Amino acid sequence: MFGINFDRLVTVTAIAALCCSASFAASPKKASVHKVTTVTSKAHMAHPGKSAKLTQAEQNLSEEELFALALQSKNISEDGKTLTDKRDGKTYKVEIKGDKAWMKNNLAFSLSTPKQCLLEDEVNCKKFGRFYSHKEAAKACPAGWHLPNDGEWRDYQKDQSKLDWNNLGKGGCKDWDGYCESSSTGHYWSASKVKKNTARSWEFRSAARSINRTDESLSKGLYVRCVADLR
Repeated sequence: MFGINFDRLVTVTAIAALCCSASFAASPKKASVHKVTTVTSKAHMAHPGKSAKLTQAEQNLSEEELFALALQSKNISEDGKTLTDKRDGKTYKVEIKGDKAWMKNNLAFSLSTPKQCLLEDEVNCKKFGRFYSHKEAAKACPAGWHLPNDGEWRDYQKDQSKLDWNNLGKGGCKDWDGYCESSSTGHYWSASKVKKNTARSWEFRSAARSINRTDESLSKGLYVRCVADLR
């Protein structure tokens, strides 16, 4: 979708954003899509939900300029590395994987009380992020971002040698009668539901460098990593 022409980059920071993910370079699949891409589809990539009608100025934008606008629409910094949640001013590290932007920190937007924190301690909310029930998780992400589905998590963890295990595998989870082991595991919701009264979750184990994919009760407290489409 994003054919890269380095001679037409808008800013040096845009170069950094594009270079941070080798997979963001045009693949054969993306090249095929590009051949049938219209001005209308570009508009939706840069401005999700915006009218398909473009101004003359927008029609003349390069792919790099459209990519920069896509970052801006998701409240991501020009270098593609930081998300600012305008609801509370909190910032999160971001990584570009393919045509998606992923939060590198657990969401910490407050929907309730310190009960969202590990051991009900606000210090742990600042350290690990907040626990959410599945219902809370479905509405917790900032505008333009969403709770990743099971397929998106599958893509995210394909190259496990590049995962930030010490970051992902911390903080545990919250069960009705206690907490999961927090020093070497981290548990995350997906948007996908397979079995009744449960949703698919992903557990990252930092010590073992392993991943456990399970179906958990909707009331369980797990972490959230939001993802945004950049096309």
